[in-house]
Amino acid sequence: MAWSRRIAWAVSSSPLLFLANANYVWPNSRIDELEKLGALGIGRSFGAEWITNAYHDMSTPDIFAGTGGLDASIVFEMDRLENVGDAFRETLNILKGSHNNRVSMSDLFTLATVVAVGGCSKGKVIVPLKGGRVDAAGPGLSGVPELQQHLQTHTANFAKQPFDTSEMIALVACGHTVGGVHGVDLPEIVPNPAPTDGSKNDITLTFDTTTDDFDNIVAKEFIANVSRNPLAFGQIETTRSDFRIFNADGGDMISQIATFNDFFLDTCSTMFERMVSTVPRNAQLRDIKPLLRIGVDTRIASHPQKIPTECGISSFTVEIADSQTGKTSVHDTGRAGFSPPKEILAMYFLSRQSVITVGGVSQMQLNLTVAKVDGTNYTLYTGIWQRTSAASTHSFDIVAVGPDRTVSSLFDSWDDVPRE
Repeated sequence: MAWSRRIAWAVSSSPLLFLANANYVWPNSRIDELEKLGALGIGRSFGAEWITNAYHDMSTPDIFAGTGGLDASIVFEMDRLENVGDAFRETLNILKGSHNNRVSMSDLFTLATVVAVGGCSKGKVIVPLKGGRVDAAGPGLSGVPELQQHLQTHTANFAKQPFDTSEMIALVACGHTVGGVHGVDLPEIVPNPAPTDGSKNDITLTFDTTTDDFDNIVAKEFIANVSRNPLAFGQIETTRSDFRIFNADGGDMISQIATFNDFFLDTCSTMFERMVSTVPRNAQLRDIKPLLRIGVDTRIASHPQKIPTECGISSFTVEIADSQTGKTSVHDTGRAGFSPPKEILAMYFLSRQSVITVGGVSQMQLNLTVAKVDGTNYTLYTGIWQRTSAASTHSFDIVAVGPDRTVSSLFDSWDDVPRE
């Protein structure tokens, strides 16, 4: 697994002071898109910078006001000296193609972190994925911990999140089990002389000798005094933040981490969950469930009966029968049933996508048709949209605006629209 840019110098979070959980209900416009992306994957992995990005985003919550935490405010804060490096812009550029009105950027930041931690640990550290975060409309508080700060300042900053001294040590170790410091970002710590041929240079010093693996080697090497961690034994004493933090309790916690890898993995799982669950008070997190994947042995019962428009369907349930065990389970989304849209219906069989040529350039054209239902009557509306290439995960809303309200229906992706 290849990593890019330096990992967060301290991957940590405040406890669930702002966390509000809700029962799982489907469909739910706040989490359905995140759920789909979680099943399909979000592309290539830059684990170190994804964890860096999530930590910097959530590290300055306002506990009393109930604001801050993981809210994507980092997208407005990239010019701050406390957010040096390309990790934040690279993370945003990778994930922004999946961002739409059905999934928040802060939920995408969380998904990236879950993928990074799970992939790098080979599944040994699983962070539960929840959705429903609310993005900030502007920058948040400053105050991300910085390398040159004194131990007293570090301890005070972690206490605001809040974490005690032992937790601070564990969080820094969890954050520095992968990745390293790049000279292009911090040349004062890692000298990065420019090549004479005019090309770009990026000398990197990693935190341990197993930089691609999520393990306790960063602690083992520190205790054995053989670490090459530039933030523990670097040439500049004032930026040896890891050295000061790891010794903050006399070496007790870092020794436990070095001795017991399972203890380290369990601790990191808890810390990362707290990190991504620290959200503004107005966000309500909901569990994300694995999506049902249709396999070769799956049969779906069809009910072709025509239902009069004046009757309609208020809700339906889903029954899944296991042919091997004979067991049957009924899914009714919290006893409420699954409710189909009642006012705008996506007419998939009247919608088409095709390739057209405009000015010698091939473009994908979508002809989307919906029916606006008014009692027992309906009106068909068709919209046309073009782009130079198809994006199978892009969502489309057909919206009807009336004097009293606005209603919409979602085409989940290009793949939902039949091809000509």
